[in-house]
Amino acid sequence: MNDSWKGGARQWRRNGRRMAALGGSLFLMASLPGRAVAQGVEKPTEATLSCTGAQCHASFVGRKVDHPPRAEVQCDTCHEYASTEQHLFRLTTPKRDLCTRCHSLKLDAVIHSPVAEGDCTGCHDPHGSDHPTMLLAENADGLCLTCHDKGLFDRAFVHGPVAVGACVVCHEPHSSGNPDLLTTAPSRLCIDCHSEMEPKGAAGRHQHKPLEDGCTSCHSPHASDARFQLIADTPNLCFSCHTGTKSDLEGSALTHGPVTEPGGCTECHNPHFTSLPRLQRQVQPDLCLKCHSEEVVTSDGTPLANMAALLEENPDHHGPIRDGGCTACHQPHGSAHPRLLLKEYPAEFYAPFAIERYDLCFSCHVSDLVKDKSGRGLTQFRNGDLNLHWLHVNQEKGRTCRACHEVHASQRPFHIRESVPFGSGGWMLAINYTRTDDGGSCLPACHKQRGYGRTTPAPAEIAPSAEGS
Repeated sequence: MNDSWKGGARQWRRNGRRMAALGGSLFLMASLPGRAVAQGVEKPTEATLSCTGAQCHASFVGRKVDHPPRAEVQCDTCHEYASTEQHLFRLTTPKRDLCTRCHSLKLDAVIHSPVAEGDCTGCHDPHGSDHPTMLLAENADGLCLTCHDKGLFDRAFVHGPVAVGACVVCHEPHSSGNPDLLTTAPSRLCIDCHSEMEPKGAAGRHQHKPLEDGCTSCHSPHASDARFQLIADTPNLCFSCHTGTKSDLEGSALTHGPVTEPGGCTECHNPHFTSLPRLQRQVQPDLCLKCHSEEVVTSDGTPLANMAALLEENPDHHGPIRDGGCTACHQPHGSAHPRLLLKEYPAEFYAPFAIERYDLCFSCHVSDLVKDKSGRGLTQFRNGDLNLHWLHVNQEKGRTCRACHEVHASQRPFHIRESVPFGSGGWMLAINYTRTDDGGSCLPACHKQRGYGRTTPAPAEIAPSAEGS
């Protein structure tokens, strides 16, 4: 294939009509009335030196791109007389071999069907054309889509090259060593234009698996009714591979809002690559605070606090938050437990003790904190030897962890709460916790003050101080 053709084929050309009128072999071409020879003109009965004139084959003259044999009036390069007297012609070589006498094509493993069938005139005018490389047309409607189903491209979101008819940006017109006549290996083709999607350095440490095999696992290369030419809307597209997550969600009592919204998965996950595990867009809790930086109301009407403000106003953060691990306690997709918790955790203020009800807390904390009556060597929250966690929690009417501790952040050490909700109306009772060198005390609302001491056990009740009497 000469360089002039190759250069022209690289232009963004739009494609056109098949030249059906030429027939299968151009046989008897000059004898077709009204096409090459004007009506009423008597055909020559002797050999002629020129085939084009005012009344004969005039349409072959004046094209922007001429086939060299036509431009040089060497029609006998391709045609020869079958009958001089009847002015009938035939091709000098069988049609499928004619063009390759001059145009040497090095064919690869995948061959465009017109090329394989020797049907060069399916795409090219053999005499000349107003389009590059003598194409029959310059747009996709007029050339490629005469064979390829136009309905595949009639979608809401169309790939740029398709929209302007530049099929050869991605496809070789004759043959290729890649599937679907692609100009480059599928894993590299899209990157040639979309270079920002190439994983590089630390930013590309974690890659979405389909990216290794090419983009068409998720994107239609031509057109789609989904944004970004996705082959389906998310989350359904994601669920086609992540079947485990889909099954988990189907069995979940609660679902994280973004998961079920169009495009929701990509609110938290980068669909291509990232420096973070699980393709997270940001580290936690920053990722979570993109949404939880204002009050959020759940589908059942439950308000969720402005977590960004809560963390800013309360400097003593729960360990998982300090370590950037909201998912240490919360399932990011769906859960059978309240507040998308990973494991069981009592939602009540008071609850009968059962160790399995505290599975979430004891994923990190030792369960002996509430199982052993003796607290020596186990906890600082003890009155002498008496384990006060055991005393509060391990009861028929036990106080749950939330009775004393904030689960996200607090103004006080050990996440001690300022106040606790009491009763069905949620009346907030101040705890009035005071820390001492040997222990501490609390004075919840109208209750009497109670204290504890690790080396010097405190009495059951503490007498009011002179200042407080």
